Amino acid sequence: MTTSNLTGIICYNEMNLTGTKIISTFSKLSHLRTHIVANYILPLYSEQWDVLNTNKFLIDENIRQLERYYNMYKTDDLLSFVELLKILKIVIDKHSLLFDYETKLQSSIDKNSVVNMVYKTTKIRLMPEYEMYHSIVGKPDIKQNESYNEAILQDIRRLMVQERITFEKIRVYITQTYTTVA
Repeated sequence: MTTSNLTGIICYNEMNLTGTKIISTFSKLSHLRTHIVANYILPLYSEQWDVLNTNKFLIDENIRQLERYYNMYKTDDLLSFVELLKILKIVIDKHSLLFDYETKLQSSIDKNSVVNMVYKTTKIRLMPEYEMYHSIVGKPDIKQNESYNEAILQDIRRLMVQERITFEKIRVYITQTYTTVA
């Protein structure tokens, strides 16, 4: 709990009214900050786009957690992390569009062609659990009447809200649990 003493200095009270310590919430907040720095900020700085692309599915859940902590503690650095993650989400999408464009351009260059036409559209995003499903298991083949495995989707949803979860942890769990599917 955040309190102010008589000098006006804001301090954290580690005890609640029952006398038990509430450090666990502060350690969760600290772990969340560390998780964001390790999985988003440092990979962006070192241009590790594969790490950013694998963890992009969890950005929305991290934003929800930060907003929940902000509503409890009202610290401005949490809002900074929220805005940073929103910007990072846009940057990752722009980078993936640019990467897709470059690969398509390289594969479609025709020396006899006089004009190449490029049309930029916005990226259509699925819900994060479906994008993770496609990355881990693959897209169901509609032509062969395949559908999504609801048990896998439920496990992905359940795992997404856990503390300090990464795409790699979800991928490992799903592939180990559903070895016949993956």
